[in-house]
Amino acid sequence: MKLEINNISKSYGSVNVLENINILSDKKECIGIIGPNGAGKSTLFKIISGILKQDNGLVEFNNKNINNYSVEKRSRLGISQSFQKNSLFLEMTVKESLMLASSHRYKISFNLFKPLIANNLIIKNAIKIAKDIGLEDYLEVKSEFLAYGLQRQLELGIAIACSPKLLLLDEPTAGMSPAETKDIIKLIKKLSKDYSIIIVEHDMEVIYNLANNIYVLDRGKLVFEGSPSAVKKSKLVQKIYLGI
Repeated sequence: MKLEINNISKSYGSVNVLENINILSDKKECIGIIGPNGAGKSTLFKIISGILKQDNGLVEFNNKNINNYSVEKRSRLGISQSFQKNSLFLEMTVKESLMLASSHRYKISFNLFKPLIANNLIIKNAIKIAKDIGLEDYLEVKSEFLAYGLQRQLELGIAIACSPKLLLLDEPTAGMSPAETKDIIKLIKKLSKDYSIIIVEHDMEVIYNLANNIYVLDRGKLVFEGSPSAVKKSKLVQKIYLGI
């Protein structure tokens, strides 16, 4: 897996949200993107995922220019995402949600006369993912009845159901209790062994626990890049991010 972000810029009117951002990931790793509010983190995430298009610069995935690729087309290439706000089908069970997501991996479209529930391949994949994300005991539970932390775990399961090459996580611990945060960190660590991950997160401790390499944004500019230990020691990061 190789992702290159080359000189990405984005403005809204006279406001520069991102200026000449460069990021390279060419191995299986977990990259963290951090910064204070208004730094441009969410905008960068949306550009990588295809929700927004940059004004200038190039997004390449496995040496392919994907600037004009839609979210769906990027997904078919192997870029999957989980957002800050839950986007589940609340009336569906865990099993049904994972089966529907798995159908995209196997390019199986919905057919009124051949429902997914009759497809053993889809069922097996859904059950495997449920075990991978710790929801094997909740297969028949509707999403609306899951605790918030378990709903976020299900979102991760849906994101990996297509067997992506790159997993994009936007604030995966937002709104979680300390116990739920601990559980999701453990799950993402487990997933990082199998997937390349880019995580946008406001919680520094979450990033320190997960990321191999961290990019720090401030007012739309990339101001620091380094390991968690280097970020912790950086006076610049302490000044702009922690206010000390």
